[in-house]
Amino acid sequence: MQKYIYLLFIIILTISCKNSTSIKNYKYFKNNIWYINNEPIFRNDSSISTKRFDASQNKMVDDTLLFPANITDSTISYKTIVDVGEYDDSMNYHITHDSIVENNVIYDLKYINNEPKLILYHNNFPIICSSKNKNIHFIETNNFKRVNFLMSGFAIGDQVDRTILKTKGIYNYKNYTIEDCELIENPDVKFKIIGYNIIYSIERHNISNNKINDIIKVVNNKLHFKPEYSPMKKWSENSDYQYEFYRWSINGVVISLSRSKYIGSTAYKNLLNNNEWTLNYDDNIQRAILIETYQNEKPKSTLIK
Repeated sequence: MQKYIYLLFIIILTISCKNSTSIKNYKYFKNNIWYINNEPIFRNDSSISTKRFDASQNKMVDDTLLFPANITDSTISYKTIVDVGEYDDSMNYHITHDSIVENNVIYDLKYINNEPKLILYHNNFPIICSSKNKNIHFIETNNFKRVNFLMSGFAIGDQVDRTILKTKGIYNYKNYTIEDCELIENPDVKFKIIGYNIIYSIERHNISNNKINDIIKVVNNKLHFKPEYSPMKKWSENSDYQYEFYRWSINGVVISLSRSKYIGSTAYKNLLNNNEWTLNYDDNIQRAILIETYQNEKPKSTLIK
């Protein structure tokens, strides 16, 4: 009997090893560690959780727990430990326990600034992992299929000629800078720019009401679902404005079509009311990759260089 059990164990082990080695991307995990902000998340073929809740100390403490990860050539299933808690009346967050979260995500292997990156596509925003092993060499994968939109002939991630833009504002964040710009020839077309000339997001203003149905049909067709809709209404009781919008959000793409109406008592503001719409286009997947690419850019100012 023991002989058969031992034989069965050898067969299972052999099949397991064969399955691992048959996955072409497995070698980029084996004998390697992937990090998120210098915190390890994968070691070999296991996920790592470096904190857990200690009830005696009533806080999360350092620890190292390994969970086997299921790696294919396009997806990773893995577990992590997260803190769970609640807010008190003063909006202070108190951790009460931890919980194991199971993740099943599409991933891609990409080079960003010539450095190997593992991109995990979590819900609507990706996590970008780095490796300290600079000797990793792979053919970039394209497992995550992005949906691209063109607005006024431009797409997120495009390079744009700076001579056709007018800068309206600059926002210096901790690791990157965003510029608000508009087309000189058509100020209704507005961009957020990262780096020197890379489109980060796009807006189109003053869209007439008779074009709205066509916009909705195009977006519905490409994203394969209908938008969330909110009819014209006040968002708070004391507001002087009403708002109406359509909104789509899937796989990182966020598109909104909105308009507002002044209903207050200031006469001249009522004269400025129009029936025009604004179309906003963002892509959180592209945003994360662009921020990773152009982080540590020098600060900018509209008044001094």
